[in-house]
Amino acid sequence: MTEQAIDNGSAAAGSGGDRAQTRDGSGLLLEGVRVRSALLRLDGVFEPPYLVVDGEIDLTTLASFTTALSSVLEHGSGDVWVDVERLSFIDVGGLRALAAAARRLGLQDRRLVLRSVAPHLAKLMDIVGWSRVPGLLMLVRDATPGARPALTPGTRARGSRIRPRGPGGHSVS
Repeated sequence: MTEQAIDNGSAAAGSGGDRAQTRDGSGLLLEGVRVRSALLRLDGVFEPPYLVVDGEIDLTTLASFTTALSSVLEHGSGDVWVDVERLSFIDVGGLRALAAAARRLGLQDRRLVLRSVAPHLAKLMDIVGWSRVPGLLMLVRDATPGARPALTPGTRARGSRIRPRGPGGHSVS
């Protein structure tokens, strides 16, 4: 497996979780992470903390995923959003990494917000009890095309004093 990453000089190229600097449409310099491999593509920014997962998280890609996720957690502030709409497979190691990240954020009064979670993945997380991990909020995608994500049973959204916020600070309804 060959990985390509954007390097700004702060990390060794190809490590799987390198810091990247890019310019968005506004011309602002954004810091984040970018990982490219045959099975997994990750793009993330530190402020607001957001990571897009595209591909498979398994034994061969777990180290790259956990490095990138940890980097976004460490360098970002507030809730960390992870978009899993294009996640095609995740093994138990990947699920453990998500649960551990949520626990870590929960201790800081922050949350890991999983966006567009597949219904079967939400059910699995509920069965093993990880949907109730402090600091985790899952927004489950509906099987209906174009439907808005819904909160999963067992999440902390009800009665929570923190409203879910999107990467731009906008409320999620």
